[in-house]
Amino acid sequence: MKKTIFVVALSIAGFIAVWRFEPGPVHNTAAVAQAPPPSVSAPSTSAAPTESSPASSPSSPASSPSPAPSASDSPATRGTAETVTTQGSAESSRYGTVQVQVTFTGARLTAITLLQAPDSGRSLTALPRLQEEAIQAQSADIDTVTGATETSESYKTSLQAAIDARGTR
Repeated sequence: MKKTIFVVALSIAGFIAVWRFEPGPVHNTAAVAQAPPPSVSAPSTSAAPTESSPASSPSSPASSPSPAPSASDSPATRGTAETVTTQGSAESSRYGTVQVQVTFTGARLTAITLLQAPDSGRSLTALPRLQEEAIQAQSADIDTVTGATETSESYKTSLQAAIDARGTR
């Protein structure tokens, strides 16, 4: 009987520890690039597009690698692809604010950078998965990550705002 009480007590303690577990920060900075937060004097939550030319846009080591050229790319069209960068809206939830910046080369979504992101909780493991899925899907029509639903929805809304901002240029 004494062993049973001891085993039940340890099982409950273990269950509580697992139930309350929150993952720590992600150490893979190549998967999720975080830019410094926007300046306090000029907060921007609009989805206004910004544009940069290929020559003046330094490639970020944390951005996604450029996709392989397709068979339809000719040397003449490959060098003239316009690079456009747009920002999505800052989307808040009880777990933090998510804002993305999207880089397009031609019509292809080539990089997604986090401008604002939660700094703790399950969303830290969800954001790299969301980024990878979005680049693969070339849209904001991606699945939410279980356990980080609110952060996933904020990410998708900000991403869609950035994609829409490119269309309004």
